[in-house]
Amino acid sequence: MKQKSFDLTQFQWIESQSSDEDRMALLSISEAICAGAGHYCYAEVGSHLGGSLQPHVRDPRCTKIYSIDPRPLEQPDDRWTFKYRYEGNSTERMLELLSAIPGADTAKIQTFEASSWDLAQDSMAEPADFVFIDGEHTNTAVIRDFIAMRRFLSPLAVMAFHDCFVTPAAFLKIARMLRSENRTHWIKYFPRSNVVAIVFDPSLNAQLQNLGWQDGLPVTALDAVKIMVNKRFSWAVKIVRKLKG
Repeated sequence: MKQKSFDLTQFQWIESQSSDEDRMALLSISEAICAGAGHYCYAEVGSHLGGSLQPHVRDPRCTKIYSIDPRPLEQPDDRWTFKYRYEGNSTERMLELLSAIPGADTAKIQTFEASSWDLAQDSMAEPADFVFIDGEHTNTAVIRDFIAMRRFLSPLAVMAFHDCFVTPAAFLKIARMLRSENRTHWIKYFPRSNVVAIVFDPSLNAQLQNLGWQDGLPVTALDAVKIMVNKRFSWAVKIVRKLKG
């Protein structure tokens, strides 16, 4: 299936650590949901400067935005042996940047300076149709975010995850969890991107398929082992250097 073109200029105002394929993947989810419902409620874990919020603050079909970010200055990351720093990571800075975007409606944003698993069950008055998880890049945190955010899903929701190649073990475990529940679902991958998605509705699955998404995870158990080995090797090198120096 040929991928549909999307207006990537919607990401032009705020720096975002995402590729063009990542952005097409995220825009296609909004389109798939709106093809059926006509509108959507968006929730994301890990907003930082608001780069991935840009299309949603401008889209009148987006009725509500939940931004969940504990706003750490640094946090663990399975890509490196050191913690990743987030300079200027504040809700105030994010809202200031978003409010400067032409046509932005920041009044529909509700922020939570907390981890997803610390939110109360009644934190979100409107269930989320589109959840994007891009918080702490560790296997443990991705699984916890998945479990926590499932509490706030609408019946026809899509859950998307960024940087799927960083935490492959988490996605393999999530896939096993869903299979054990015997709940109808599809795990999708947008080609050449870093985005995977979980869909629970057959019509939405068909919509995403038509927009270029493929079935299945792009990662394997071997990928998870390789990342773990590389991480431990990096730690060993770091310790040896400290001992020598």
